[in-house]
Amino acid sequence: MKRANQFLLLLLFIFFSLNLFFPERAWGEEKQKLPEKYKKWLNEEVVYIISQSEREVFLSLKTDEQREEFIKNFWKRRDPTPETPFNEYKEEHYRRIEYANRHFFEGIEGWRTDRGRVYIMFGPPDFFESNPGGGRGFLFNPSGPTAEFPSEVWVYRYIPGLKLRTGRIELTFVNYYHSGKYQLTTSPALANALRNTSIESRNVGYEDPKVQVPGSTEKDLPVNPLEQLQILTEVTKSRGEVFEELERSARLRKLKGIVEAKESLSTLPFYMNLIYLMGENELTSVPISVEISGKDVAFIKNEERYNGSVNFYIEIKQGNKTVYQSSDRLVMNLREETYQRRFTDYYQYRHKVSLNPGKYIFYMVVWDEVDNKVGYVEQPIEVPQILRGQFSISDILLARDINFVEEEQKQPVIESKEIQALQTISQSGLKVPETIEVEKKEDPFSFANLQINPNPLSEYSRNDELIFFYQIYSPTFSVEQKKAKLLIVHQIEREGQIIATIDKPQEVHILESQKTAIINSGARYELASLSPGRYTLVVRVKDIFLDKTIEKKADFRIK
Repeated sequence: MKRANQFLLLLLFIFFSLNLFFPERAWGEEKQKLPEKYKKWLNEEVVYIISQSEREVFLSLKTDEQREEFIKNFWKRRDPTPETPFNEYKEEHYRRIEYANRHFFEGIEGWRTDRGRVYIMFGPPDFFESNPGGGRGFLFNPSGPTAEFPSEVWVYRYIPGLKLRTGRIELTFVNYYHSGKYQLTTSPALANALRNTSIESRNVGYEDPKVQVPGSTEKDLPVNPLEQLQILTEVTKSRGEVFEELERSARLRKLKGIVEAKESLSTLPFYMNLIYLMGENELTSVPISVEISGKDVAFIKNEERYNGSVNFYIEIKQGNKTVYQSSDRLVMNLREETYQRRFTDYYQYRHKVSLNPGKYIFYMVVWDEVDNKVGYVEQPIEVPQILRGQFSISDILLARDINFVEEEQKQPVIESKEIQALQTISQSGLKVPETIEVEKKEDPFSFANLQINPNPLSEYSRNDELIFFYQIYSPTFSVEQKKAKLLIVHQIEREGQIIATIDKPQEVHILESQKTAIINSGARYELASLSPGRYTLVVRVKDIFLDKTIEKKADFRIK
């Protein structure tokens, strides 16, 4: 199953990389929307180093002034020495294009060829082996030479962004049938002109490809055909995507470094809340909501838009061992009217982890990239055990709103026959599934048909409603009455005194035909009658047949 999942991920990766394999056809419509100068820049000059997100932004620009500003920032972002007027990255990139056009012309411009593309993306190889004439080696004796096409083998010791076990990457270019075009393949053995014959001689001079695995006790291991395909796929991935992956890694190192240094930082205020719910496989589910006031986020104006970027990092430790870490990024691109509303707006990040019951240290880092401000929280947490089959209730989740949503739709499906790259893989002998499901990201605060907008600030105005949500687990069902009975009470306290009851205490009956391990519950209450100050919401749920009452509380404030 693991191998199958890896293969599906690889197929999806190839699907999203189609534009790189077929630039003319995939971007034909886009070219019509741009002046010739910018068509050439986008689809020829930077075609192998621009990311898909950058491409989409560039295509959305309306004026030449905006495009020129984008191009300037594109190169500046990649400049290894931005403090100097010379951009080494840009100069090297255009040198590689010129070299490719001079040395790899194959009836089409050199930059369009496989060798030209690889040279532009990775530069000259560390080792180079050429067999321009083909026909080397012998079948059985000196009078029977092995038939071989002209070929070149380029060896790289390291390719940034390549997440594979091999420390030596061999790229083979074969001039099939002396056509004059060198095509990138996955194995030097594909240069064998006898590979389609039916006699054993087609394998003479060729062994199964081997790879040296760093740290392995075995000197030679066979290369997995899927791994060869993955190498071919990854090296043809746009360097723009790899560049953004490396940027994300750099951000992760910075955020993790803040935790490791245990800095006491509070220059960027934020509010955080986490609750404990029943999870799967005896784990406890921990939804996390983090909120930043719009007025505390920095923006840079770019033409008619305001750009901001905030990073979130979570690390959970048990003792000295890190049991969980995650990093995400919120990018904002606001119009003028939205930017002006930032003083009353807020930005929210939502996440969910599943943990074993126990004690942990929870770290949260929020980093504003624009003004470099950082917010940091370190707090101990104790994750409770919520046993399936045992009557209990969850923590209370305070919310700004709860919406009903339609039934969850099935995951979108792509038919493999519509993806040309997958057809090519199928022809190579690898089995391709008929359809591929595209995974949808789960909302940590969606429960059945309820979608909750959490309120980690736990603050309301008198014009608001107090909105809350919680779950009831495993009520006791009577065999005789064929139902469960719950008595539910919602109250508001101030300084230990009950000052309001939300609705009337309700005796809820759940028929055996409706039996479920999890019951979603909650209520709304208008706050107009309450004066500003701090309050406590109290939820009591009694299992009547079990004669057991469980109480949960949540503090909130009326401003």
